[in-house]
Amino acid sequence: MNTCLSQPNPCFGPSLRAVAAVLTAALALGGCKTPVAKPSVEVPGQFAAATSSESEPEAAWWERFGDPVLSDLIRRAAYENRDVKIAAERVRAARAGQTISRSWLLPSIGVVGGAVDQRTSYGAPINNTIPDVKGAGAGADVSWEVDLSGRLRAGAAAAAADTRNAEHGMQGVRLLVLTDVASNYFILVGALRQLENMRAISVAQDETLRLVSARQRAGLATPFDVERGQAAASNAHAAIPPLETLAAVSRHRIAVLVGDQAFNVASITPWNGDIVVPVSQQGQPAALLQRRPDLLAAQAQLDAANARRQQAKAEWFPRLLLTAVFGRGSVTPNAMALGPARFSNAAALLAMPIFNAGRTQAMNDIAQSGQSEAVLHYEDAIVRALEDVENALTSIQDERERAQLLQSAAQSADAAYGHAQSLYSRGQIDLLPLLDAERTRLAVRVSANDSSTQLLLDSVQLYKALGGGWQVFEPKPARAAANAAHSPNS
Repeated sequence: MNTCLSQPNPCFGPSLRAVAAVLTAALALGGCKTPVAKPSVEVPGQFAAATSSESEPEAAWWERFGDPVLSDLIRRAAYENRDVKIAAERVRAARAGQTISRSWLLPSIGVVGGAVDQRTSYGAPINNTIPDVKGAGAGADVSWEVDLSGRLRAGAAAAAADTRNAEHGMQGVRLLVLTDVASNYFILVGALRQLENMRAISVAQDETLRLVSARQRAGLATPFDVERGQAAASNAHAAIPPLETLAAVSRHRIAVLVGDQAFNVASITPWNGDIVVPVSQQGQPAALLQRRPDLLAAQAQLDAANARRQQAKAEWFPRLLLTAVFGRGSVTPNAMALGPARFSNAAALLAMPIFNAGRTQAMNDIAQSGQSEAVLHYEDAIVRALEDVENALTSIQDERERAQLLQSAAQSADAAYGHAQSLYSRGQIDLLPLLDAERTRLAVRVSANDSSTQLLLDSVQLYKALGGGWQVFEPKPARAAANAAHSPNS
């Protein structure tokens, strides 16, 4: 009698106990938490360049400028821009990778089948010891790696974080496109207004040159006066071509940003109304962590690095692989049909690294380095985001003060020009003082227009630094999730 089957303690009992001990140790070690890295940067309670504000900036910030043409261009760019579409394809690929990573957690089921037809022929009559065989079979195979150490779960978590990173990357691209459209649109508006002012200045300088030349011919002015007038007139005319180039380049850039081509710029005509510079609402600095796509992407990268560190640590622990094959087949040796039969096979394999020349340790070193890098990248992104907002707030505050001073100067120049017109109409001054007052008025207007354009650009830069606007064009389920995540109570 086989003693292995008759004795109370089977011969393979020690082996089973050893396997159980290894599995228990693996489960215990797999439950040990891998260190999770977190940023150490403290976010201040408010921005240094502004008072604390509880109200958050509006998502559709471009609507606050009151320009319907700008709003239409923004909507077109959000959906038609090619960079946004490229980023969307990256998101699609990342989601497919996440599906692949999740699939390793579940059993894999496949179908197998085969047929054989073995025939043996001999040149001379001999004792035929090799039979002719015909056979066929089909079945199913199942394989599954039991995730004892959490390696597969960590891989799935890393893939999910990579997907979030790609999604936030697309949101960042969309935000960049929206702000680029707004910036180039305001540059176009400012260039066209400056063109109008410079052409008026050129007309005034030409009139001054004509008058000075006439006075020189009458002996009332010197050649120096004529040369000075000629220089002023040429300088005014020379300022026009760069402005025309700036307007054309801005139109071309807008056309490309909205998914069109540069030669289709005739339809890009700015609104002829007054553009309102909105009052900024910066909100709390901590809100940047839930609103700026680059910070959200950095957080996702850190999550992925933490998961990969856990995945690398799990390489030290055993892997349990389960396989099973079952089906039906038939064999016909020497034309003797034996009939169909069922077959099955099940196996379990436990594998654990003992020596691999430092490969497992190197994998852990790489994961730990990636984790440290991700932390530093996230911290750097936080401080840079705070810097962007502080710079934007400072710029917009200083530019508002400059715009107010130039507006006051423009009012004084208008009043001086009106007074000069009154004196000229009564014959108390000649034409030259009147033209000089007009040139001064136009020059102040140029500076005021430049300040107005810069104020608009600073406003766009602030909205870009605050990181809002991309939420408007997210699909409704994603937008609802984003709003819930960004709410103060979340």
